[in-house]
This record gives sequence, C-alpha cells and structure tokens, in this order.
Amino acid sequence: MKRLKAKGKRLLALTMSVVSAISTAAMLPALPSSAAKLLYADFETTNDSFTGRGGAEVQWTSDQHNTTNCALFVSNRTDKWNGASRDVSTLMNAGQTYTVSAAVYQETGSPVEMKFSMQCSVGGSAKYVDIAVATVESGEWGKLENTAFTVPDGATDMSIYVETTESLCDFYIDSVGVYGSPASVKKGDANGDLSVDVADAVSLAKYLSGESEEIEEGADMDGNQVINAVDLSLLKNFILFPPAPPPTEISGDWDNYQEKATGNDLKALQGSLLRLGNTARIREKISKAQKGEKVTIGYIGGSITEGGSSSSPDKSFVNISGNYFKNTFGTGNNVSFVNAGLAGTSSVVGNMRVDNDIFSKGCEIIFIEFAVNDQGSERFQKSYEALVKKCLMQENEPAVVLITLCQKGYDTNEDWMAKVGENYDLPVISGRNALRSGSVNWDSQYGSGDNIHPGNGGHQMIADWIGYYYRQALRSENASDEYTIPSKEVYGAEYANNHLVDFSKLQNFNAGSWTRGNDGSYNYSKNGNTPMTFTIEGKGILLLFKSNSSGMGAVNVSANGKTNKVSSNLQWTWGGKDGDVGYYQPNSEKMEISISSADNGTFVLYGIAVIE
Repeated sequence: MKRLKAKGKRLLALTMSVVSAISTAAMLPALPSSAAKLLYADFETTNDSFTGRGGAEVQWTSDQHNTTNCALFVSNRTDKWNGASRDVSTLMNAGQTYTVSAAVYQETGSPVEMKFSMQCSVGGSAKYVDIAVATVESGEWGKLENTAFTVPDGATDMSIYVETTESLCDFYIDSVGVYGSPASVKKGDANGDLSVDVADAVSLAKYLSGESEEIEEGADMDGNQVINAVDLSLLKNFILFPPAPPPTEISGDWDNYQEKATGNDLKALQGSLLRLGNTARIREKISKAQKGEKVTIGYIGGSITEGGSSSSPDKSFVNISGNYFKNTFGTGNNVSFVNAGLAGTSSVVGNMRVDNDIFSKGCEIIFIEFAVNDQGSERFQKSYEALVKKCLMQENEPAVVLITLCQKGYDTNEDWMAKVGENYDLPVISGRNALRSGSVNWDSQYGSGDNIHPGNGGHQMIADWIGYYYRQALRSENASDEYTIPSKEVYGAEYANNHLVDFSKLQNFNAGSWTRGNDGSYNYSKNGNTPMTFTIEGKGILLLFKSNSSGMGAVNVSANGKTNKVSSNLQWTWGGKDGDVGYYQPNSEKMEISISSADNGTFVLYGIAVIE
C-alpha cells in the first residue's frame, strides 16, 4: 500500500493536544498495517466464495462450528489435494507477507494431518506453496496458521485452499482469516487496518511529530498529497462527528425468516449464494420500495435472461423474480422490471448497449448474467469488468448483482467473473454451486433439453436463488453501512465510459464505400475501397458488428497513424451481435478515424461506441 512523506512544519504540541482531545482511547498503540483484516470467512450465511477443489463438494452447515453457528463442510474427496478453495487475487499481493489461518475439524476417529496451501501462477507456470501443516485430532477443532506467510514474488491468479496430506476424509473448516497490508485506500485510514478510528489519529500524530517515518495514504484527508496538521484536524472531526449513514428502514422480521425449502432444495439455495457482498445499496433500494417509492429492476444478459427455453415469458426467471420483489417489497405499482436479455450476446455487447437498454429506464437494481456466453480472453474480461463498473458508477447508485450460470457439464466463466465480484464486493449468485450443492439433476429438474438453457424448472430455481439473496441481505447481521467503489481493478475497466453514438451524429461522418442497410447498419462487402471516416473526441472506439464463425470479414481501423485489425469471423458466435475494440489510447484527444475493409469478407457494422 502506498505511503506518503510529510511535508511542511511538524507541530508536536499541536498534534498531541488534538489527539488528547479525541479520547483517552488515544493511548492505545497504533495498529500496524499487518493488522488489517482482509478476509474473515465464518460461513454463517454463504460459502464466503469458497468452492470445491477437484472433485470435492462444499456446503455451509450448522452441524459443526468453531465460532458462532456454522462452518463449511467438505466432502466427496477423491484425492488428497481435493478440498475447499477460494480465490484471493484481489486480496493478496505478490511478495507481501500475511497472517493466514483457519480452524479445521475432522471426526475419523484418528488424527489426520491437514494442510493450508496456496496455488498461484509464477512466470506462466503453476506453483504450489505450503502455508501451514498441522495434525488435527478427531472430534476436536484444530488450527492451521502461519503468521508470516510471504506470497511468492511475481505470483498472480492466487487461491488458498485446505487439503490433507494423506487422508481422503471429509472435514469442516471455519474462521478462515487473512490479515495483511490492504491494497485499497480508505480516507482516514492512517494505519492501514481498513477502519477509521482513534488509532489512526495516534498514528498520524506520531508521524507528524517525527516519531514515525511512514504513514498510509489514507491519512491525506484533504486529498492534496501533503500530510500535515490540517489532515489531523480533519481526521479528528471525522472521528468525533462521523457522517450519519443514510436512513434505511427495512420492514419485516427477516432475522427470523424460516426458509420453506428443505433437504437438497435448501442446500441448493444455500449453495447459490457464492458471496453476499456489501448490502448497503440493495437494502436502500428495498427500503425505497417498501416506502412506496419507484424502483425499477433491470436484467441484462444473453438468451437465458431473455427467457430462452422457458415455455412463456411469465415462466422466465426475470418475470418470476421481478414479481417476487414487487409482491414482497412493493406497495402496489411502484415496482417494475426491464428484461434486457439478448440471445447470443456477451458482456462485450452488453457494455455498449447498457446505456440504452438499462440506464435509460432508470434501473436501480441491475442483474448481470453473461457467464455462459462470455469466454475467458481479455476482450471479455475487460468488457465484463467495464460493464460492472459502469453500472456501479451511475448517479442513482444502483445495486449490482452478478449471476453466474453454467452449462450441463458445469462449464462456466464464473471463476474469473467471481474475481470481479470479489474486487467490487458484490453478490455472486452461482448456478454451478447451487446445482452441485443441491444434487440437482440437469435433465429432469433444471434443463430444457439442451446443455445450456434452463427449462421452466430451471428458471424457477434461478428466481428462487435471487429471492434467497434478498432475504439474506436483509438479515441485520448482514447489514453494511456504506458502499464505496474501489479504485483497484482486476482486468481493467478502460472501456467503462463508452457510449454508442448514432452514425448521423458522428462528426464529419462519411460512409465512403459502406452501404446502409434497412436495419440501420452499414455493410462493407466488396463495395469499393473508400473507407468510412469520422472525427471523435475521446480515447478510442468500440465496434458493434455482426459475427459468425465462418464467412465473415475483417476491417482495418486507423487512428493517429496507427492501424488495428478487427475480425468479425469469431468462434462461438451465431450470426448475432458481437464487438471488439477498434482503437484505444489512455489519453483523450481529437481523432480522425478511418474504417476500411481488410479482406474480401462481409462486415456488417451496427454501431460505434466512443470511449470518453
């Protein structure tokens, strides 16, 4: 985490008197950066983003627990490395040292040696690192802990997992913690423990007096890159008079709500909530609905969101879950919902059309579902993160929920999408985890007859998972005071600030040899060699085009003396809309854009999105 140097005169008497005025608690020592709680999983409501590793299955349960009421049960292990795993790429940094611990329990009747490990990628190769090893007695909670675990230099794609060294037994884990230097900056957090309290004022006072040489960037209260007594005064006022959280009153005794599902159905519900995330925004929207204020829910995704393979629109998960919210939290006609699902499209297209299809409708809750249609390349990862961040940045501060569904063989893009959910502290509703946890039969209970789409039963399940998320978010123990969009990104959100521009409104637009279609698109198919030209003010453009796995052509996009080739002949596309980056640079300026044919194929251009 970045640390700043003090500038200007140090005023010992002033700073110490300011701290004394705060509280006698200021006598407490400042917490070191390593005291920051980056992760604490107690499995009280969800799997806390833990998934089964190898053939193992994981399910949170109240059968055993180390603290409070629940733990995570790990079963069906067929090899010693099978266990419970969680991605920590957004929490831990290469080369840094952390305290990592977990409580573990087994009841085989004999001692079992258990191990806490990390898997990461270093230089493109997988690396496996021991964190802690301990022998755990049967019927007793043991502890796996390393107070000075250093992540390998150059490590990426990091995950931590609990396994055994020899035994294939079932086991429980609980109270999983990671403590270390935080990667994010929080205003007022002078000592790096991710909270703002009197200990931060003590740390800042010692820094200004010369007793300490380093301070966290969060100490810069006025944001001028200078740490001085003004920042200490502002910090004191913030601690003494913290801003009141927005009033959010939730009616209903959700703490004591009893789920109606039992057995495997209940396990599927519990498994569906891969992570709960920050609940401040969703609670605020539910509160608005209960007060009779207008709330619109938006769903954006592919054919499953559109309602694919449900027998009628009212059987789709969008309609079922939308009506559940309306009937449970609304007061009449104040709740509405928008289905912006579009078959055959990915988050690349979603990132370009969300303005017209979701934001223009004033949606205050947004569900994003692209885990089946997306792929794992940078084109999708950057577009997906850009879409998520773009939604979060809207002025009406919508609650954003990620839905990660899967195909029949559990194929899904959830693994990398969940990293985005982790980074932005968002809920992730996992189809794969739900189906596995509930032992759901795809053919007879979930599927529609193919290996991708849910039938009526599957759509009902997805709606039930969404309802379960609402109910868990409303439990008082899961309440969050506020939500702040993190500055850190996972894959990059450079394309978040893009907007589709009508061809007729592009400055100095000239179609050249492109011909206009009846649907408003432009077609370049051996029509001549004159390029389409126009002028923009921005960082670049995205192209929205027709794509298929054969017979489609490519174009050359030229800007600022550089040319980029964009192909519309792409795998795993079905003749619908797709997109790609035409040109991008980190700084905004006036650009002369030229788009011309790169081969003899057909290229159908539906739209241009300008990246501002």
